[in-house]
Amino acid sequence: MRKLFAKLHLWLSLPLGIIISIICLSGAALVFERDITQAVQRSLYTVVPPSEDAQPLSPSQLATHIQAQVSDSLHLSSLLLSANPHETAFASFRETGRKQLSVNPYTGEVLGWTQSYPFFQTMRKLHRWLLDPPASKGEKSVGKIIVGITTLVMVFILISGLIIWIPRTRKALKNRLSVSCTKGWRRFWYDSHVAIGFYSTLFLLVMALTGLTWSFGWYRTAAYSLFGETPSSTQVRHIDKGKDRSRKDEVKITWKDANASAPQSLKGWFYAFHTGSWGGITTKILYFLAALFGGILPLSGYYLWWKRTRRREKSQIRRD
Repeated sequence: MRKLFAKLHLWLSLPLGIIISIICLSGAALVFERDITQAVQRSLYTVVPPSEDAQPLSPSQLATHIQAQVSDSLHLSSLLLSANPHETAFASFRETGRKQLSVNPYTGEVLGWTQSYPFFQTMRKLHRWLLDPPASKGEKSVGKIIVGITTLVMVFILISGLIIWIPRTRKALKNRLSVSCTKGWRRFWYDSHVAIGFYSTLFLLVMALTGLTWSFGWYRTAAYSLFGETPSSTQVRHIDKGKDRSRKDEVKITWKDANASAPQSLKGWFYAFHTGSWGGITTKILYFLAALFGGILPLSGYYLWWKRTRRREKSQIRRD
């Protein structure tokens, strides 16, 4: 059985290892995107309350102020509100994609559009679509399908690797949890592959299993149903359009916890566990390291496979 899983681990990894490295390394680059963006664009993410007991405007009041300051061609789709009195609110529009409008929650004043830097945009396209994004949201593309299939196969690679890792003796356990730096390069890379693979497996499995909800509709439906929800279930309220009060639009109101780490919807939880934001800076660092190691593991695996193949070829030549 162990040999079967070893072959499964090898032959699944060989054709997809490079893609796994790209997905993991680009994912590692995205872990601190929000932190870096907020630090650079601080004025769009923080606000000073007018007084200690000041209360933010209601969602309907915010919507009215926002619609009065933006073009009539923009249709408000959601508001992200924070329980932290020092954080701004954010408005999303159907026509602007991921781009959001920062708003002072106490006055309704529009502060400016958030920006996503080219580096992170490229990393996101690599991570989700291998630089082949769908023509529109919800549609498929070759890159999206490849990423989804690779992530699904990655789950089996990780599980098979964990089964192969299980030691038979206590001495073997000690060896598999440490990395030797004095017994040559091959031993170093072997120990690194085995030990780092073990330490990273749990985090990589969580990332893969949650990431699949963005790749396959059937998987998303099944995952949500386990928690008694459907992907389409959202917290929706009717809010006046402002200039035209005879019309009503459905605007999603999302409440962000004061510690900015506790999402208030199942989709938010999946996102938090996929990116590591659920536990603040500590889990983000752990996720960054796990994703970084996840990108290195296939490369060290290729090296070990190449060395083993060369050794067998040399042995065959000597016998001949």
